[in-house]
Amino acid sequence: MNRFAIAAVATLGAITISACSDSTDDVVQPPAPGAAPAPVTEQAADTATARAAIAFDMSRDQLEDADLHAADGTDLGDVETLVLDAGGQLTQLVVELEGPGDVKVVVPVGDVRAAPVPTNGSDDRDLMTDLTAVQLAALPRWTPPAR
Repeated sequence: MNRFAIAAVATLGAITISACSDSTDDVVQPPAPGAAPAPVTEQAADTATARAAIAFDMSRDQLEDADLHAADGTDLGDVETLVLDAGGQLTQLVVELEGPGDVKVVVPVGDVRAAPVPTNGSDDRDLMTDLTAVQLAALPRWTPPAR
């Protein structure tokens, strides 16, 4: 993460977001169609991911560290980054797929749901999807934020 970056400003239509020294690249927002995502401030990330985490009945840390499983329990990948829209709503998850190549894809939030709460007393929480590994691999590749 680039915690010492000089303040940057990204314009999204009529909304301007300032990314300052507390920016994080674990939660990003695309600055314009087709452009590389830009990190958002930690405060904006906390606000947006708190809402998203509540929707999944997870903490922000649990959401950012979640594994993505198929309905049959197969581990498909790991959540790497959360992507927000112009209104600060979580719209996509960047998932690093299992297998060779460290392929990262952008998964719409509507295609995932919270996995059942573990019964072993663990605080770990995961996500599930009905998408197959092949369908996930066909999703758009992730372009990381410019540093």
